[in-house]
Amino acid sequence: METILPHEQIKFFLKILLNYILKTRVSYDKAFKTIVNRYEFPKWFKPSLYKIGYYTVNYYYSLKWLSSKHGYGVKTSGLINYFSSVGFSIRKILSSIRSESQGLSSYRRISLTYSYPEFLVKDLLKYVEINEIERILSSLNKRKKWLRINLLKTSIENALKCLDETGIVYEKSFIEYVYRLKKPIWRPLSRNKCISNGYVVLQDISSVLSIEIIKNYLYENILDACSSPGLKLSLIHMLSGSYLFSTAVDYSWKRIVFEKKLLGKLGIDLSKVFFINSDSTIVSFNRLFKLAVVDAPCSGLGSVYSDPAVKLNTQSSSKIKYYSERQYSILKNILKYSERVLYITCSIHPDEGENVIERIVYENLAEPIEINNEYTRYLSKSYPGFTISNKTYRINPYQVNGQGFFIALLESRVVGK
Repeated sequence: METILPHEQIKFFLKILLNYILKTRVSYDKAFKTIVNRYEFPKWFKPSLYKIGYYTVNYYYSLKWLSSKHGYGVKTSGLINYFSSVGFSIRKILSSIRSESQGLSSYRRISLTYSYPEFLVKDLLKYVEINEIERILSSLNKRKKWLRINLLKTSIENALKCLDETGIVYEKSFIEYVYRLKKPIWRPLSRNKCISNGYVVLQDISSVLSIEIIKNYLYENILDACSSPGLKLSLIHMLSGSYLFSTAVDYSWKRIVFEKKLLGKLGIDLSKVFFINSDSTIVSFNRLFKLAVVDAPCSGLGSVYSDPAVKLNTQSSSKIKYYSERQYSILKNILKYSERVLYITCSIHPDEGENVIERIVYENLAEPIEINNEYTRYLSKSYPGFTISNKTYRINPYQVNGQGFFIALLESRVVGK
């Protein structure tokens, strides 16, 4: 990627950006916003800085290896100096990494070519064929945005008219109210009137699909155990109509406040949502639910194109182990209060999907249920090698041009106990 910005300005920005993400472990968008505001970069710089920063973070591991190989060292400053030496051209970086990684072991070549931590590739190779891994990682590296029309506030026809009027270029998907954003994919859209008015929501197609597949199980009262920011809950209300009541749990009061504002903007009757500020590993209820959704906190390794910083924030397996234990604890607790539980993670790592459910089933806490509706054909069976592989699912990024999800619908064996 060529740029007309002064190289010294770019180098200064990238050094601050990388160091900030590595230190604070925040998302790319949060880091970018903090830095450009703190250092008061000119407004006309921001679009180009956003794009070059995105690619630098997305290909951090590739740049780090090439920097070391070409004598620039492995520190942030050396990495940036090396990137500068090739004119900040991401095409040159990708060409170099493809040619110079030949002859390395499979896991190292894949890790460097697609710029993912080595441990992730090693773990995937235990269950997934090389070609499949490369298709998944390649798809996740490509920037995408999706738009979900909010049928609680408008019609598809009126929403598309609004998008047309504001210069948004889009294309239809296999879900009638979901459209892929074609242009602009780099510019922020929060001020677009279609979005600010709540007619259209930025929501990934995989996120929408994870709820569409259980539409037949949406009863009159649902528990959303990890609810904020509320996109999936708003979709549940949209699909269910006016009869639905829901209970929304989140550990952070600040996140609940944000969720209330979002749900209100999207047209949900807040009198039908009961909010609880609690930790879902220990929360208790004086009633039982027919269905609970556990959209569990995770590494986010299935959402790379939305936030490339997840690669830097998950450099070792310790973070995966932390999330895996938390996911298990949440699921174990919620299974006591709901007849069925939909478990979702936005991760491609088996320890945040298959291994969690394998443990739940082994301990006789629940049994996976096969999902069968009009959208099941867009799901894949889980990674092979697990006892639950044929009754749990993955949304493969390259099949739907979306994020990588793990999904399991569970029948509780401990509800009410």
